[in-house]
Amino acid sequence: MRRPKHLVFPLMICLTVFALLVSGCTDIKTTSYFTPTKTKLRDYQALQVETFETEIEYFPKDALTKLPDKTAALIEAENKFKEVKYGVIENIPAEDTIVLLGEVSEYRPSSDISYEGGALKFGEVSIAIKLALVNKATGDEIATGEVNGFSSTGFMAKDIFESMAEEIVKYINETY
Repeated sequence: MRRPKHLVFPLMICLTVFALLVSGCTDIKTTSYFTPTKTKLRDYQALQVETFETEIEYFPKDALTKLPDKTAALIEAENKFKEVKYGVIENIPAEDTIVLLGEVSEYRPSSDISYEGGALKFGEVSIAIKLALVNKATGDEIATGEVNGFSSTGFMAKDIFESMAEEIVKYINETY
């Protein structure tokens, strides 16, 4: 069965316009700031990543485990520490272990749809997470920082978690 030629051109125009409108909907940005540390992380054998916390009631609870889990997996792939684990590390002494703690301090969800700057926007989501690297044995802070994620898609897409996890790993690699 052949389609009439007069329908092909309008269909192509509609798809092109849709692609141009949606192109502004995939913007994910991540920034971070960490306090400088004189302690090199290579002085430790293990990195224990804890479940992130928040007092924000409407923050998606599964996100509190997705981000640290992704961070631990990325750091483990680097093979810099003897052990990296999302959860408790028991086989390496506490004085040789650092702990990554995180707290979601800000979350701005949005579900509104608008046309802005020549593109269709599905709202904007922003997340700010305060982080601390602490010595497991003493509880002393080694470094603190903050990672901010922004997505113009308006959804808690896995890409925003991956982007934020990559930013945390970037800092750990820089101080290793």
